[in-house]
Amino acid sequence: MTDGPNADQADFWTDGAGLDWITYEAQLDALFAGANRALLQTATPQAGQAVLDIGCGTGATTRDFATVVGPSGQVQGLDISTTMLAQAEKSATAQGLQNVTFTRADAQTTPLPENRYDHVISRFGVMFFENPVAAFENLRKSLKDGGQLTMACWGPFKENPWFTLPRRVATDLLCNPPPMDPRDPGPFAFADTDYVFSILTDAGFASQTVTTQDIPLTLQGSSADAAELSSYIGPANSVIRAQGGTAQDKAEIVRATRIKLEEYADNGTITVPAKIHIYTAQKHN
Repeated sequence: MTDGPNADQADFWTDGAGLDWITYEAQLDALFAGANRALLQTATPQAGQAVLDIGCGTGATTRDFATVVGPSGQVQGLDISTTMLAQAEKSATAQGLQNVTFTRADAQTTPLPENRYDHVISRFGVMFFENPVAAFENLRKSLKDGGQLTMACWGPFKENPWFTLPRRVATDLLCNPPPMDPRDPGPFAFADTDYVFSILTDAGFASQTVTTQDIPLTLQGSSADAAELSSYIGPANSVIRAQGGTAQDKAEIVRATRIKLEEYADNGTITVPAKIHIYTAQKHN
């Protein structure tokens, strides 16, 4: 068990969902490649710069930014999952990257080096803090003056069928779990842009912007492959865990989800539309 304000998240991403993300690393990297490109295009990192990647998981964004900043730059991946960080190290080594480091730390509570980074970036890794203002205060201090925060977060739940379709299938079978506050830590905690701007303002950031982009999620394979992945990663799996679903329940959810995902299939590829917020903010002393 992990101690600290985000202990439940650390345990979940180390022993629970983290293991699934490692199993499906290649598929997830492909699925979210468009979000990575949007981060790079918005942040526009330069050769020689220093980047901090929050909630780096298995390190796809870390590796992409490390390639751009080059050997004279440095990218540090930060995550609370020991298992995902071990996989990130393995993948970076396999790619031959020598300008990356990975650190197990909680960005909300771990003191970070001040005035160190040109960029703080994240792809779907900042929506899980118990105290988001404290976390972003910590991140702001780690930026150089004029440094930029750039993060990709899921837009409205109802506009992201990769999540809504499997969840609806799961709740039709197992019923709805107890409702959550939409601002509780979770994948869609930052869907409300006004709420996120208030967090960034309270944390001392300036010049906040957001663009909501249509970024398709693309997966090589069949609707059956996509249905299996969605049953392990996302709200359907949360419903199964919360409601005590059986292996037979999960198999039925995968079967029904496959049927719904067939409309997104085309010649061996599944492409599901998605709405993703790309937020930016700057540090000004």
